[in-house]
Amino acid sequence: MKILENHNLKKYNTLAVDCRCDQFAEIKSLADLEALPKDIKITEMLIMGCGSNILFTEDLHRFVVRFKPRKHITVVDGLVVAWAGTPWNDLVNWAVDKNLGGIENLALIPGLVGAAPFQNIGAYGTELQDSLVWVEVYNWHTGMYHRLSNEECMFSYRHSIFKYHDQPWIISRIGLDLRADSPINISYTPLQEKFINSKTQPTFKQVAQAVTEIRQSKLPDPYELPNAGSFFKNPVIESQIAKRIQRRFKDLPLFKNKHSDEEKTSAAWLLEQCGFKGHREGDAGFYDEHALILVNHGDASGQDLLRMTKMAKRAVKIKFGIELEEEVRVL
Repeated sequence: MKILENHNLKKYNTLAVDCRCDQFAEIKSLADLEALPKDIKITEMLIMGCGSNILFTEDLHRFVVRFKPRKHITVVDGLVVAWAGTPWNDLVNWAVDKNLGGIENLALIPGLVGAAPFQNIGAYGTELQDSLVWVEVYNWHTGMYHRLSNEECMFSYRHSIFKYHDQPWIISRIGLDLRADSPINISYTPLQEKFINSKTQPTFKQVAQAVTEIRQSKLPDPYELPNAGSFFKNPVIESQIAKRIQRRFKDLPLFKNKHSDEEKTSAAWLLEQCGFKGHREGDAGFYDEHALILVNHGDASGQDLLRMTKMAKRAVKIKFGIELEEEVRVL
C-alpha cells in the first residue's frame, strides 16, 4: 500500500470537485486494511468508495482511504458475502443472475458495497436493512475485526450507526440473506407500470432491468454530467403536519413511511415547485429533468455547489415549512 501526499481527489468524486487531501491511500485487500497506520484519530481519516455520495467544500486535512473497486462475492453458510470494494451494481447483477432475490430493486445505485450499510441505501420500496444479516468492520486502532448484527447497525431511513459512531471502524464485508423465494416487490407505481401488461410475475432479473431503465431515464451519467444522485432525502413528516400542508398544496404527494406512522413526501416535487428544476447559476445547478439532482456543469467549486443547495433548502422552508436534509455527505 502506497501513501501519497497532497493528493487531488477530483477524479474520485462524482461531482468532480477539485479538492486535495493531506494523505491518500488505496485499499485493495484485507492486507492493505491491516497495513494502515494505527495512530490516526477518527476525525483525521475519511473512508471513500466511488465518491458518489460526497460533496467536498474545501481541501481535507485528513488521511483519505479509498477502496479501489474490485468484485469479490462468495457464499458462506448460506449467506452472500461481499467485499466492501465490490461495486454495488455488480453484486445486484450477480444475485439476480443466480436467481437470488432481495436487492433487485436496488439496481444501478452507484457506489461500492462498503458504503451501502453506511447509508442504508434504498429505492423502489426496498432498503438494504431488509436483507442484511451482518456487517464486518475492521478496527484500525486495535487491528481486530468485529461483526455487527442487523439490529446493532441501528438502521432507519438513510441512517445507520456508521454515521454517528466514535469507533475507528472501516467496513470490510457484508453478509446478506438473499433467497430464491424472496417476495417480488413492484409496489411503486413506476415499476407497476413496467409490468402492467405482464401475465406472469416478473423475475428478479426483470425487476432489476426495469429499475435500471427507470433510473437511467431519470438520472444523468455522472461521467458525462457530474452529479451525486439524489442530493436531499425525501422528508418524513408527522401525519397531522403533512395533512395540514396538503390542505394548502393539494398536489403534495404523500406516502406512508415504511417504519413509522409518519408520512413521506417527495423532495424532488418540493424543489420543482420552488423553481429549481433546471435552475443554474454559473456551473452549479440542478438537473433539468430532475430537480433533486445537483449537477456540476463544468468547473463549479464545492462552495458554488453548497451555495446552490442552501438556496434550495431556504426556498422549500419558506414555501412549505419543510426542512430538507442532505442525503449526500457534505465535507
